[in-house]
Amino acid sequence: MNQSRTWRRPIALAMLAAVILSVSGCTGGVRASSWTGLTVVDERLYAADLEQVVALNAADGEPRWAFPEDPKKDGRGAFYVTPAVGEGHVIVASYVPGGGFFSQPRNIVWALDVETGNELWHFEDAAGQYVEGGAISGGLFVIGNSDGNIYALDVESGEPRWIFKTGHRVWATPLIVSDIVYIGSMDRYLYALDLSTGEVRWKFHAEGAFAATPALRDDTLYIGAFDDRLYAIDAHTGTERWHFKGENWFWGSPVIYDDTVYATDVSGNVYAVDAESGEQIWHHDLGAPVRAGPALAEDGSKLFVGSQNGTLYALNTADGLVLWLGESEGQVLSTPVVDGSVVYEMLIYGPHRIRALYVDNGREVWVHPPVVEEQK
Repeated sequence: MNQSRTWRRPIALAMLAAVILSVSGCTGGVRASSWTGLTVVDERLYAADLEQVVALNAADGEPRWAFPEDPKKDGRGAFYVTPAVGEGHVIVASYVPGGGFFSQPRNIVWALDVETGNELWHFEDAAGQYVEGGAISGGLFVIGNSDGNIYALDVESGEPRWIFKTGHRVWATPLIVSDIVYIGSMDRYLYALDLSTGEVRWKFHAEGAFAATPALRDDTLYIGAFDDRLYAIDAHTGTERWHFKGENWFWGSPVIYDDTVYATDVSGNVYAVDAESGEQIWHHDLGAPVRAGPALAEDGSKLFVGSQNGTLYALNTADGLVLWLGESEGQVLSTPVVDGSVVYEMLIYGPHRIRALYVDNGREVWVHPPVVEEQK
């Protein structure tokens, strides 16, 4: 393996300083970190809220349960990856630092009951940190780890069903479609693995690392890489159909509506690209760094992008113009989530962890933790 470090041009992102590795895929570099994420399922919001995993009513932010109930008495580490929800489970991961000079940190996957938040099982055999969340399908929970492995765990027991070794850290959340797991690695490969066995169906090589989840339209996968390119790849064979050259790394996952692919690079450029040809339709520079991918309104009329400066942008998908923006204290480093008339954003380094805003105008619906009025 090439041990030289080939660093990209400087990127004015404080949040990237903790996660940048060499694009050559060599070992070493700075330890990876991650940012909290959320999932909305059946009118309930599930979030990795640092000290706890919380379940809230999506309509008003009222809590349903928290794990652990009291982190001061029962600390389970720092919860940060986006929860996977399915088959009666909420599955997350935490990082538990070592407690002494000879104590090693632990990286733990937790399976919780979706209704109560009670622990069902945990898995702590992985040697590295979990940077992004996993996916649930067919009785398996599949997640990548910084030790270079992809783990497929039995949803009911937590026992490993298979483990696939890549050539580098795995920071991406998989996409599972039918019996295939699509997942990228920092080794510059996008893998298509058999869900039941973990065997390779095909693999696609790029000039930069993959840290995003691919989006699927018909039989084509769309995914960006750290080589400034957005790729269209045949989902059956792994053959490239086209690539689009952006201005910086594509870290977040793209989204698709009708015949258009929408993607963001880490400099804050938002692109609309024709899904068939790869030709640019429009481009808008937000002027603020962006870590995660965009989210779409359910009718496809608006695109939501969160930035490191704490602003959530609502763009017109027809031309990329900003329709409204919602400013907040803190930073938005994960993809917003749209559910009906409300868009949810996760924040760090601010007084609130979660904000719910109306899709149409950006007006605030609720925040978590709620605002506490001072006693007079």
